[in-house]
Amino acid sequence: MRSAPLILASRSPARAALLRGAGCAFEQVVAHVPEPPPAPGETLGRYVGRLARLKAEPVAGRFPDAWVLGADTALTLDGRIVGKPASLGAAVTMLETLAGRTHRICSAACLIGPRDRNGRRVVSGGVETAWVTLRAWPAARIKAHVALTQPLHWAGAYAVQDPVSCAIVARIRGDLATVIGLPMTKLDLTASSLFQT
Repeated sequence: MRSAPLILASRSPARAALLRGAGCAFEQVVAHVPEPPPAPGETLGRYVGRLARLKAEPVAGRFPDAWVLGADTALTLDGRIVGKPASLGAAVTMLETLAGRTHRICSAACLIGPRDRNGRRVVSGGVETAWVTLRAWPAARIKAHVALTQPLHWAGAYAVQDPVSCAIVARIRGDLATVIGLPMTKLDLTASSLFQT
């Protein structure tokens, strides 16, 4: 039994579903923080780790007696971070660039523990990497797919957890949860006592 509640500092329904599937009792509190771009020379893993902590910290400040879980996911192609598309046209361009190719995805988690005699405890859940290959669809099919899925809230303009969007995914190498947005294997290793109801 947990001695303190768990709060997911994310609005993501996919991350919430992963936690529920692992048997976690938790609440969701959205961290309203801007996501800065990567610092010069910052690796993808360090970048998502920094953002995961950036999201966890303000929520942890509001709930000092809870465990707070922040997370972030980003993907790269040719060394460039690919974020969420700003428009449907940008989503089409994004998927045309990714189509038929393999890109790298990193997901990070940061757990901030309840306040103790020495102040708050920070427990990094770590970073996990996976690789995804998209199908080499022609432009017309990609445009129709974007019109159907409206993928403005997904990095890379697709989501493996969506039953329609996942049709464009040809292959995944690595942990599915990492692609969805939460490195569950890292969390199990670093904070297994939290994952009990």
